[in-house]
Amino acid sequence: MPAHASTVPSAAPSRRAFLTGRIARPEPEFRPPWTDEDRVQANCTSCNACVESCPENIIEFDSKGRPRIRLQGGECTFCAACAEVCPEPVFDLEQPAPWPVTVEITGSCLNIAGIACQLCTDICDPRALRMDLSVRPVGAIQVDASACTGCGACLSNCPSNAIALCDPRQQRIPA
Repeated sequence: MPAHASTVPSAAPSRRAFLTGRIARPEPEFRPPWTDEDRVQANCTSCNACVESCPENIIEFDSKGRPRIRLQGGECTFCAACAEVCPEPVFDLEQPAPWPVTVEITGSCLNIAGIACQLCTDICDPRALRMDLSVRPVGAIQVDASACTGCGACLSNCPSNAIALCDPRQQRIPA
């Protein structure tokens, strides 16, 4: 998921940069599971309990001292440690799902360039990512949004940064 900064921001990326994933993109910014922007803004006191409790070290503070998820090589296991330790009503464990975040495969997928790859499908525990071999010449990754948990495990596995996190509660932010 970490994209490398382009040395010449105004220049169009080369095919090599495209295929190697060295295109600078903003990192996704999402609130932790079981909460949303409104709950964070209304209730978070920046006590740091959620950040310290996360066993995956994927929660950090944004510039305003509010928790956000940063999936740089990590994934959310939905252990709920952040929600359980929070002394304020920031999190709601009664929600039917931790969050509505899913992934989408973007145009920089190696399969689109004719290079066979399915690293994302190999790491996807809920099997939300599947290889569709009916798409020629090498197949295409299909996303089953109903199975996708948005955990982020696939992001760091993708050699071309072709996976974007999508949250229907906000404008899509490329991963």
